[in-house]
Amino acid sequence: CKDRIQKWLDEQGDFPKRGAENEYVFYAEKAYPMEQDRTKYFENICVDKAPYVGYKLLMFLYKYRVVKSIWTTNFDGLVERSAQQANITPITVTLDNPEGILRNESKNELLYIALHGDYKYSKLKNTSRELDSQQPLFVQRLKGYFVDKNLVVIGYSGRDKSLMKALSVAFSTKGAGRLYWCGYGGRVNSEVEVLLETIKNSGREAVYID
Repeated sequence: CKDRIQKWLDEQGDFPKRGAENEYVFYAEKAYPMEQDRTKYFENICVDKAPYVGYKLLMFLYKYRVVKSIWTTNFDGLVERSAQQANITPITVTLDNPEGILRNESKNELLYIALHGDYKYSKLKNTSRELDSQQPLFVQRLKGYFVDKNLVVIGYSGRDKSLMKALSVAFSTKGAGRLYWCGYGGRVNSEVEVLLETIKNSGREAVYID
């Protein structure tokens, strides 16, 4: 079915090729031009979804202080649900309450930053215009937070220009925190490759993990 649909799309000439970098943002905006409609669409997808084992293991790592905070580009709310199921209090910071990112950390609370917003709130980043802007407070906090902490990136493509720029600024600042970028296979996309090289050239450590 996917092949037949893509073939039809290719014949029209106005749609992205399969695997194109702008596929997601193109179809999100094409199908739902209005922000409220996009928010409702993603909200409906996420209803009644249960956290899988990976999320549960993440909470286990938090309890043993291996993980101190979670910064995510997802907006499905599964981190919060996992935390609540594990009797952990999540402190959620979104584009609607960015000031919350400045609060002091507590060992009894999980700092959870939704970098692309959250469908339960009014702002959700889906389109190219929205993804190319990052909340200044988030950038400021990234820069200070990872001076002495390591960041492990999992399951992220690196196609959000504003977030990649923020990571570049944060890890090019003098500090001891490392960046570990985990990906599938040995092939590293150009955005990630540039980020890793920029960080290493600034004197910080950054590695790609297959």
